Amino acid sequence: MSQCPVIDIAQKEMWARRATTASIVIAATLIIIKAVGWFLTDSVSLLSSMIDSMLDVGTSVINFMAVRSAWRPADHDHRFGHGKAEPLAGLFQSAFMIGAAVLVLAEAASRLNEPKQISFAYEGIWIMAVSLVMTVGLVLLQRKAVRMSGSVAVDADSMHYSSDILANLAVIIALFAGVSGFAWADPAIGALVASFLLFSAIKVGRNSVKVLMDAELPDSDSQRIIELTMKNASVIGIHRLRTRSSGVHRFAEIELIMDGGMLMREAHTICHQVMDSIRSEYPDLDITIHPEPPEDIHLDEYSGYTEDPEFWHTGRAKRAGQHDIPVSNAGSEVAAMGR
Repeated sequence: MSQCPVIDIAQKEMWARRATTASIVIAATLIIIKAVGWFLTDSVSLLSSMIDSMLDVGTSVINFMAVRSAWRPADHDHRFGHGKAEPLAGLFQSAFMIGAAVLVLAEAASRLNEPKQISFAYEGIWIMAVSLVMTVGLVLLQRKAVRMSGSVAVDADSMHYSSDILANLAVIIALFAGVSGFAWADPAIGALVASFLLFSAIKVGRNSVKVLMDAELPDSDSQRIIELTMKNASVIGIHRLRTRSSGVHRFAEIELIMDGGMLMREAHTICHQVMDSIRSEYPDLDITIHPEPPEDIHLDEYSGYTEDPEFWHTGRAKRAGQHDIPVSNAGSEVAAMGR
């Protein structure tokens, strides 16, 4: 996930809730006007768009509840917070979208075998034009909310509504084609809308599973965390770095290589200095740091990063039982992290 602007948690939550509330209101409005349009035209493409909007209401309500849950602070039963409520909602949304796509594809196949003339096509065109304007406005709001909050659920919703823009345009084209006597265009474009829906569902589901499976943060973020950590002169190296995201929350676990003769209070102070350095650019990152003396690290277990040539000398890695080791492994920071 891309880094969010440096704003406080309350503002992030406000943007996420604003976007989810707007999506519920707009989706409910679209159902009403599209239902009128479908009743007038009996269009398959308009039916597919209406079914899509019906699912939008359900998934938007799920997302609204997920956002409220995800932004709740950690409690006794959920020490790492409730962030995975959002990708879980995204997974449900993906399943709903796949079901809708299959339903519309089946109806489109039936109409291709027995095409029907569209009635009240111009009224349907006006209805879809209004739907298009409302959808574009919602997507713009959602994209700003994603930039401000980093919300997975809002991002999933935005992806779906972005595909709705193309779907609405396709329905308008289908209605125009129906007026021109091309009866096959309506079910054909209805099938095209369903295909877009299916593609979006797969993408949303994949992103949700990625978060639920504790995928690492992007390599660019890991590289920057390494750079910020190594700015501290007391840090010899990094034994291990592990990162993951949980909805709107992100976590990093760092094992620092530090002088084994250092006092506990001094080591504690250095760990907090490293945390402050990282949080200057990643203020929402939950960081856990564990100091490790170099003499306790076996070289066959080492998969980190260090710029200290002395680390590899016999006195600094005596327990490894190896002596002729290159003095530095700089230049292979991320590739050698062995996460």
